[in-house]
Amino acid sequence: MPGKSGTGVRAGRSLPDTLVTGASGFIGGHVTRHLRQDPSARVFAGTRAGRGEGARRLDLLDPATLPPALEGIDSIVHCAVGGRAVTVEGTRALLDAAARAGVRRVVHLSSVSVYGGAGGRVTESAPTVAPDGGGYAAWKAAAEEVCREPRGLAVTILRPAIVYGPGSELWAGKMADRLRAGHWGTFGPGGEGTCNLVHVRDVAGAVAAALAAPSAGGAFNVNGPEAMPWNEWFRRLSAGLGAPPLAEIPPAEARRRALFSLPFKALGRISPALMPGWARAAPARSELALFALTATYPADAAASALGWSPTIGVEEGLRDTLEWLAARPVPLS
Repeated sequence: MPGKSGTGVRAGRSLPDTLVTGASGFIGGHVTRHLRQDPSARVFAGTRAGRGEGARRLDLLDPATLPPALEGIDSIVHCAVGGRAVTVEGTRALLDAAARAGVRRVVHLSSVSVYGGAGGRVTESAPTVAPDGGGYAAWKAAAEEVCREPRGLAVTILRPAIVYGPGSELWAGKMADRLRAGHWGTFGPGGEGTCNLVHVRDVAGAVAAALAAPSAGGAFNVNGPEAMPWNEWFRRLSAGLGAPPLAEIPPAEARRRALFSLPFKALGRISPALMPGWARAAPARSELALFALTATYPADAAASALGWSPTIGVEEGLRDTLEWLAARPVPLS
């Protein structure tokens, strides 16, 4: 069973011809490599360039690329990310083309961000944010609505929590840069919210389980086996990097840095060399809200319906993340 083996593929059941969108990205790349471990599977990497063995050119904003990319495909794993145009309208174009091409099953990667600021134990029955709003969470909620439009496709929606591991620029690379530069710390009570870490290999296993499940419509949380306060994650990552012990940044000071860094970050988008290191490392207001949020996202439904459970604890996951960070070039400060 997936929860015991960690592969996410049920014994005696091979994967169909599958296309992974966003296969050049962090999650999409891991999913592609994971699915290709099944020697009977044919897994195609959907990328805008379409180069490399088993790759197909696919641009969600170029409808002409969709029919050839979907030729002979039975299942899609939709990992592509971008702005609202890609996330919402690109998803609609992909699913419409998939229905015309005779695709049977789609696994759509969403996010627990669709729950917004809901706290406590947040299950799949919790309401999601308004899909017509701005920002990532609203785009993902809108994309989920697109997935539910009637097309004759079997669509499974996965909602991963904080995805980390080798290649994670957002939650490992960027954090490591801040820690090494000495501009980061713990955030006192403002950093005692819940850090729900799920390793990218566990996410890939959940994708494989969703593809192999006989019938698995609906949405499922995908979370790791343990959670911790954000302050603790920063401490562990800092210690693993060999960085100095972290000082506490009081919540009021953290908010001040977030506010005063805004014009410098805007300037940095025009000329990165003009942005001072402290501003580059300053937390965003959305990050501060996340670091203070106490919420968990149980994956019980995925265990029941997909036969999937996470297998990679934080100690193991941090170890291979640190190995990747050691080989990753450190940006100039």
